[in-house]
Amino acid sequence: MIAFFIKHTPMHYAWVIVVVGIISNMLAAGYMFWAIAVYIPAISEYFSIGRLPVILCFTAGQALSALCSPSIGRFMDEHGARKSLVIGSLIASLGFIVTASSPNIYVVLIGWLIVGVARPFVLPITFSWLITRWFVLHRRAALGLVTTGLGLGGVMLPFLTYLTEMYSWQFTLYSASILFPLLNIAFALFLIKDQPKDCGILSVGSSNTLDDEQTLTGINLDAAKKTSTFWIITIGFVFFFMGQGAVNLLGLDFLLNEGITNAAIFLGVSSLIRALGRIPGSILVNRINNIFFLAILVGLLQGLAMLTIVFSTKLIFLIAFVLLWGGGGIFVPMLEALILTKTFGVKHYGAISGLVLAFAFGGQIVAPILGGWIFDITNSYAIPFVIYSVMSVISCALFYLAYKTSENVKF
Repeated sequence: MIAFFIKHTPMHYAWVIVVVGIISNMLAAGYMFWAIAVYIPAISEYFSIGRLPVILCFTAGQALSALCSPSIGRFMDEHGARKSLVIGSLIASLGFIVTASSPNIYVVLIGWLIVGVARPFVLPITFSWLITRWFVLHRRAALGLVTTGLGLGGVMLPFLTYLTEMYSWQFTLYSASILFPLLNIAFALFLIKDQPKDCGILSVGSSNTLDDEQTLTGINLDAAKKTSTFWIITIGFVFFFMGQGAVNLLGLDFLLNEGITNAAIFLGVSSLIRALGRIPGSILVNRINNIFFLAILVGLLQGLAMLTIVFSTKLIFLIAFVLLWGGGGIFVPMLEALILTKTFGVKHYGAISGLVLAFAFGGQIVAPILGGWIFDITNSYAIPFVIYSVMSVISCALFYLAYKTSENVKF
């Protein structure tokens, strides 16, 4: 099938990899991340328990993802993304089934721990890793485009909400356990190769005629860890993704608790803006010289978005939130890959990204737990969302400091 596409499509086959990545990222983000916002209130009501125990189950899965990410990043560098995608999809399917079959909250915990093991295999490193192998020219644009799927996963939120309300949260998980591995394994078997040379072609923009590996440059993880820039970037992403992860997990419950019955639509529209905006955003990012300044701008816009719905949930403020959260979020999933490949190169991206995301996932664990704990005490998410906004601003300061120190990193 790959040979057919190479022969009959006018574009380089690398762009087919991008399209496949968009679809796969959409499914992974939708089922493994965005759907949690639907599951939290549904499971809480099903077992007649507070929000915090349910949030703890899902954040425990994220904690395990954080622990697994560095090892899986190294595995990907050694064995490729294709094999990782198959393994992760099968493990995720098992986790969905165990979670859906839960007779109590403790089995929900076990099920989502299994999903936590699967997540780093399929999201978010996998297709970014492939892009670094398939593109020399237009690499930034391709990295931006492939993250469109992460936003489209949020567009699935109204659909997942509908399935859960019409049938049950268990039905939504059982359907995910079938569709997710079926499509990803088909992609891996018939459409994905780890490197262009596996297809007998060169990467986009490569001038090398012998070995594409020579186009891969960058320092390894051990060398990166010895730089202050690595740790500043890592801590910056910890604070940055604290707010991102918490709002994506708790935003639906926040708005529902404020009496916004069509909350999923507002969040879905903001996700649609993010997803569709990544197409022109991917083109624009190719022309941006300083990715750190882009990260600072995004952090400020996301922090402001959180404050708007704390101030008021009247229609005008909801629209402002949708525009700020959606518009600013266009570049959110691109930033990690763009900053790391710009600063440390692409050759060892899997291992470096794995460790950075391990710490970033740690931030995503703390923030929702804090928010759920405060909600159970105050019956309001106002205080947590103000805290998340402050975290976003702190990340901006750290990204600026990373920019100042990144000039010392040589490869």
